[in-house]
Amino acid sequence: MQPPKFSVIVPTYGRPRYLADAIQSVLAQTVPDFECLVVDDASPEPVESPGDERVRVIRRETNGGPAAARNSGIDAARGDFVTFLDDDDLYAPDRLEIARAGLERAPVAICASRHLDAQEGRNRSLEGHVHDVILDDTTPHCGATAVRRESILPFDEQFLACEDVDWWLRTTRLHDVTTEARVGVLIRRHDTPRHRIGTDARLDGGLRLLEVHADYFASHRRARAFRWKRIGTLALQGGDRATARRAFARSMVTVPHVRTAAGLARTLRPASSRTEPTSSDPAGVGSEEPSSC
Repeated sequence: MQPPKFSVIVPTYGRPRYLADAIQSVLAQTVPDFECLVVDDASPEPVESPGDERVRVIRRETNGGPAAARNSGIDAARGDFVTFLDDDDLYAPDRLEIARAGLERAPVAICASRHLDAQEGRNRSLEGHVHDVILDDTTPHCGATAVRRESILPFDEQFLACEDVDWWLRTTRLHDVTTEARVGVLIRRHDTPRHRIGTDARLDGGLRLLEVHADYFASHRRARAFRWKRIGTLALQGGDRATARRAFARSMVTVPHVRTAAGLARTLRPASSRTEPTSSDPAGVGSEEPSSC
């Protein structure tokens, strides 16, 4: 069979209703030359194929988390280009068309994203060699990312969360990036459980990033300050005021910022006071969103 132009990788775990919507958004693409690889990360109830020959279900026997599931999809991909979609999100109808336009200019292309319940989001515009600035703010959402297959790197499976942040850092060391400003992915906000990638896993992922990439953070102050701010935000959300206080303080010492100071101030309030922080990405849909499975 002739290989498709695109391989769309959809990792999933136990979300059949959302998954059906995600798959339908892929099948509705204006560019029809694709395969959709649904990677079932050992869901309690196996995923059933929707009956379209372009959709292939890959069943993992053990649950490995988002990095392992995406890697299974990458290994099976036959397309010239690879894109990703979380099982609770949706593609705009022209998502692959947008990706194709960007990939004519660079081996990695991103598009704009927004939440389903919002008219617009806060999106970064990245062009060229962006390794030195990629972690200064939220990295692009996986659903907004397209890569030429010969350029794609595997995700590091030691990360249950922040695996995409690690991936972006390693990818931009090797490859240029370009941006298409059109919205190609719609992010769903919901409160249903996220398997193995709750606040604790995301907090651990942030600390692991600082450890694994210590040399990078030592020489990139803005990235280091931003990461400690994210850790402070997550710790405060989880009720660990002591960890949050230390993280915000480290961020402030590195690069002072008014939002970081506000987070630090919250950790000093009496325990009975409201401590939930304002998100450090209040309008955006960066990759710090919890992953799909």
